Amino acid sequence: MTTDSTATTPAGTFSVSDGTTLQRLAHAGGYTGPNDGVPGPNTWKGLQQVGKGYGYAGHLDGVPGPATSEALQRLATKGGYTGPIDGIMGPNSWKGVQTVLTWFGYAGPIDGIPGPATNLALQVLGRIGGYMGPYDGVLGPNSWTGVQTVLTGTGYAGPIDGVPGPNTWKALQRIARRGGYTGPIDGVPGPNTFAGLAALLLRSEHD
Repeated sequence: MTTDSTATTPAGTFSVSDGTTLQRLAHAGGYTGPNDGVPGPNTWKGLQQVGKGYGYAGHLDGVPGPATSEALQRLATKGGYTGPIDGIMGPNSWKGVQTVLTWFGYAGPIDGIPGPATNLALQVLGRIGGYMGPYDGVLGPNSWTGVQTVLTGTGYAGPIDGVPGPNTWKALQRIARRGGYTGPIDGVPGPNTFAGLAALLLRSEHD
């Protein structure tokens, strides 16, 4: 996916800070551009992908199995993985996942060997899916349930076209609820929607 470095946003739609929050979230959906606060079509495609999910068809049981691994491999394609989607996580699959996780605080080597640093970044990603535990690098059922929720998506059923509409915003409002948003799911974003998204992305030991 390309970047939005030359994209423009209608003046007054939202602040640069809110735009940066959206871009940070969009990295979970494959956006690879800068966090410059100016969302363009590629940011929105990433956000739409977060809403749509990665095709995870298993249960939200906190137990990673082949369906979870296949979804992780689909996520890994956003980080350069070109291998099969076969549910078998090998070094190349993990390299792709580690590349994606650099947008969620992973600073370790892209070596295809998952360890505590990789797991910690997965927990940060899992926060988007409702994980509220510590960032301790120990993946338990609650961590995996959060990751599985991200891979499932949050109800977006529209096209991945880079054009935000009400369905895109409704999906973002559902995600924002995991950060404390209590407003309606009406597809009309306001300050409380962005506050919920920003709170969700805050890195702290506990919610």
